[in-house]
Amino acid sequence: MYKLKKIPLLLSVLLLSLQGCSGSKVTASDMQGEKFFYQVSDASYSTGKYTLDELAERRENPLFIDNLQKFNAELNSTDTVDFYNMKHTYIDFIGKWNKPEDLTYGYKEKLDLIDKKMLVNEKLEYITPVDAFILNQKTMQKLGLDYLSDQDFIYNGEFPMVLGYGFKEYYNIGDTIPIRYSGERFNGKVVGFYDKDLVLDEFSHCDSYSTVIIPYMDNLESKDDYEDKESFLNAYKSLKNLGYIYFPNTGDYEKNKDAVEKIAQKYNLDYTVLRGY
Repeated sequence: MYKLKKIPLLLSVLLLSLQGCSGSKVTASDMQGEKFFYQVSDASYSTGKYTLDELAERRENPLFIDNLQKFNAELNSTDTVDFYNMKHTYIDFIGKWNKPEDLTYGYKEKLDLIDKKMLVNEKLEYITPVDAFILNQKTMQKLGLDYLSDQDFIYNGEFPMVLGYGFKEYYNIGDTIPIRYSGERFNGKVVGFYDKDLVLDEFSHCDSYSTVIIPYMDNLESKDDYEDKESFLNAYKSLKNLGYIYFPNTGDYEKNKDAVEKIAQKYNLDYTVLRGY
């Protein structure tokens, strides 16, 4: 349940990492019923190698965010593994909710998350969570999706959003939607609506009726009105590394797991690859 007090961003990243949503293209229909993508996971919480104080100390190191970026850059550029930045999570729409309940995150689980009050950039706001699928450009190409342009992956003061077809009655292309993402306020901009028959079932069900697609962007440092810029960027870049490795042959699991762990060690990080869902 949502509360007025803020959840620490790094804890939020950990909670999100526990949720279920190069090479030739793999379409959404190709992925159904198959295990092609395996999640990269931050193992520093689960190995028992560090106390909570030690984890906090590691993350306060000035090189920590730089190492997260370098790790992500190498994952995206190396030929050793086939890595994709993507995450099924949620974003919050800010303002009183005047749309159907079945467009909200948690509706099927009968969670009552509509119009909860929370401080957003020091202002008390009504917020309602909506399912979101976050992708980078490489992942969009891999899945054969073409809803976002090259410019949509460059932050210019607005967060491009592709809405599920259930939102068509309430928004038009070009509309602005205030959103809360990883604890910070952004201006979302509707750039399109995606196809009614699109289903992404590889991670957890991403319904084309209610799921929002937003891009991963590399230049969010340029935003000048963060409430807590360092914490946001720390959490955002940690979340980006919780992407997926693609390999259709399950016998390649250990090879890919070892490769990710080896790259992480170069940057004093503890990442691995999860075997199952």
